Amino acid sequence: MSGIYLAFTTNQQDDKRHDLFNTLLKANFQVYPSNLEYDNGFFSHITEEINSASCSVHIFGLDYGSLLEGQSISLAHYQYNVALNKLKENSSYKIFVWFPYSINDIKDELQLKFISDIRNNITHGINFSNTSSAIQLVDDLRTSVKVESKQEFDIKDTDVFLVYNQLDDYDANDVAEMLSDIIPIEKLNIVQDSDMDYSEFCAQQIGKSKLAVIYFKESSDWALPFTQQIWKKIGGASSHTPILLIGDEDPETNTNKKFKAPKVVSLIVAGELIPLEIKVQYDKIIEAIS
Repeated sequence: MSGIYLAFTTNQQDDKRHDLFNTLLKANFQVYPSNLEYDNGFFSHITEEINSASCSVHIFGLDYGSLLEGQSISLAHYQYNVALNKLKENSSYKIFVWFPYSINDIKDELQLKFISDIRNNITHGINFSNTSSAIQLVDDLRTSVKVESKQEFDIKDTDVFLVYNQLDDYDANDVAEMLSDIIPIEKLNIVQDSDMDYSEFCAQQIGKSKLAVIYFKESSDWALPFTQQIWKKIGGASSHTPILLIGDEDPETNTNKKFKAPKVVSLIVAGELIPLEIKVQYDKIIEAIS
């Protein structure tokens, strides 16, 4: 992993941050920044350092802390917001919140609202712990961030990423050809018994696409579990890129082959309407981001 950003905290939590910093080092993690000194000149580096990390750890106490000059939030809150933005852009990023207290002990109204908001908005990639032990926290962190090395693929920025099974190669190519004249498109043919890590390729390519399309006609038995797998891999409901699972109504057995989940549109339509429906869903995305 590329390192852990250990967020600055209030003076009351300096000892806990120091202990956690040393515990992480003993566990062979790369941790930064190491010092506890900061000034206005350092704020410009916070986003850069969080973006350089693969995860961040935020220690919160019972007090909210002083408001930053010219802003309505504290330094701890500011760093958490930067980390949230990183998570929205990269679903593999992880945020660890350490609050080693009981929420009933909070008397500071700003801090009570802040911690409550965090707890009520836990999503994929956010971990909340109130363990009193830095060692236990690091053990939990080690388990969560343990990942196998990933293969890096040659990924291209595109608008539509079309994925299909080799069983539907002919029809899928017709769909791609009709779309390619009006929309930048990349396609992937899933070949059975291939050694390629298709799920990892899709996760990387979807991150560079505005819309992911999983198409099926004769391969519905493959399409549904594959869509579920990819949806989870790219962050589920927190994914930046929506998925369109679209199937041909012929054969009739496709009628009920749908997957309902946040950020997923699942449709069964006539084969000749599939390129048009993909264009409709693509236009909705463009309109939403413009």
